Amino acid sequence: MDKTARVSEVLEVIRDYAIALTDGTPVPGGTVIIVDRDGTLGQFAFGSADVIAGNPATLDHKFEIGSISKTFTSLLVSALVDEGLIDLDEPVTTYLPWFDGGSPAAPMTSRHLLSHTAGLVLGSDHIPDELAQVWGMRNLARGGQLGGQFHYSNLGYMTLGAVIEAVTGESVAEQLHKRIFTPMGITDARVGVTHDDHSTMAMGHWPLHDDRPWVHGDPVAHATWFEIACADGNVVASAHELGQLARLLLGDGSLNGNRVVSESAMNDIVSPCAPTGEGTVKWGDSPTVQSSRYGLGVNVEFIEGNHCVTHGGGMVGYATFMLADRTSGVGVGVLTNGNGDYPAAQLLARVIHQHVIRILSGEPQPQLPPSSAHVQAWEIADSLTGEFIGTSQDDSQLSVSIVKRDGYVYVISQGTEAKLYRTWTSRFATDHSALRQFHLQVETDHWTFGSITLHRSAQPSPIATASQAALVGHYRCYSPWYTNFRIILRDNDLYLVAPGGVEAQTEDCKLVELGDGIYRIGEESWLPERLVVGPVISGKAITVVRDGCLYSRSFTD
Repeated sequence: MDKTARVSEVLEVIRDYAIALTDGTPVPGGTVIIVDRDGTLGQFAFGSADVIAGNPATLDHKFEIGSISKTFTSLLVSALVDEGLIDLDEPVTTYLPWFDGGSPAAPMTSRHLLSHTAGLVLGSDHIPDELAQVWGMRNLARGGQLGGQFHYSNLGYMTLGAVIEAVTGESVAEQLHKRIFTPMGITDARVGVTHDDHSTMAMGHWPLHDDRPWVHGDPVAHATWFEIACADGNVVASAHELGQLARLLLGDGSLNGNRVVSESAMNDIVSPCAPTGEGTVKWGDSPTVQSSRYGLGVNVEFIEGNHCVTHGGGMVGYATFMLADRTSGVGVGVLTNGNGDYPAAQLLARVIHQHVIRILSGEPQPQLPPSSAHVQAWEIADSLTGEFIGTSQDDSQLSVSIVKRDGYVYVISQGTEAKLYRTWTSRFATDHSALRQFHLQVETDHWTFGSITLHRSAQPSPIATASQAALVGHYRCYSPWYTNFRIILRDNDLYLVAPGGVEAQTEDCKLVELGDGIYRIGEESWLPERLVVGPVISGKAITVVRDGCLYSRSFTD
């Protein structure tokens, strides 16, 4: 039996699993492709392209692939290296004399930018133009030693876009089509999301309520639509086109007999470069990622001994994931039209990869991880069940019981029982009416809920200083990437807490005061993200600035 026939044996199971995921996540639908070095082994569409219109997703639909575009940008930079137009170890200022990467200044290189080791902030995407964002980096902080830490940065890839245009005299879109898409045979892929692309795309979706965690049963709505052309996330593609990228990464830099980049360039791209890499989703009996380190435009993982390269893409209304297993020669692409902060595409890609490589090697199929978001009993340690109590800043108390029953986990508070739902590995949510505003987050031996730490016994309420009290509140902006967050006081420390958002943190982040109304977002001393306090009126900050993006105190505070 050939590969295609063997893969078809698991496609129906995987399709049913994908459809089930759409019921437990705010993801209406999507497309899937499975490839090897020679071509397509299987593909299918699932769910809805538009939940309001009721249109089904099809393989012809295109999706914004978000940060998987960084892999295309890396390929383009590598092609220019092959031609001698870029040296990865030359300072960026060699190509952009006006460039200033922020304080403290350092001679960062294209290699630093490609591997996310330049110490740059993630970026706030508060303005649409690439050059304007790169110019504005001079007013931001930079963290850590060059090459010392992996810290994901969209601004780094925007800077690479500026380098590409400087050395070629053409736009990134023109260069991608000429040097990458044409030899790959994917000339229908789009660079730069424009209004003209809208009719070919699945409709993007996000939760209707952006100020609380999404749980099963909550409504979704059409996501905000806007044009974008920055080199960190500028490509619109179909399942076939994403599959071609996976096939290229399975090989030596050529595809269908056409050379895209040199073999040495491809080796550099798929080799670990950064000290660490992106986090991974693991639910159920999914394979262990033994190592995760970023390369040059891809995350390099070793999964059960196999050399794999991966990348996810999160956009407003879209989430995608690609996995290319260079050891087994199998690649998987998943494109969905749910908001980019939900990991369903990554989960599905990893499940498909595990099933396909096992059936091709004749091994028994693994058990599928749970498709329902309702947390199963084995996912919560017994030490985290029982009765917990916490005290808020106003001295009110919250009592919560975490119980296991019939193989699932439930939350009981104020005499009402509700389900506990998974979002990320240590972050959960519930549909309990009194516990909707924040995530329930697992700590070592207790839980947190917004400003409240839930212990086995009541603890003293936190006491805020005047500067802390001024910051506590709910803040909003008009950027669809990260629309809102709350600043809360927990255990006498300030935390920035986001309910969701494509560029939002997936955990509660401590705010560390640095002086002069400036706070570092996160405990690690090398982190570059900053929060700057604006004017304080009647004891309350009316604005804060997060890495250049202005937020105002919400009327819902």
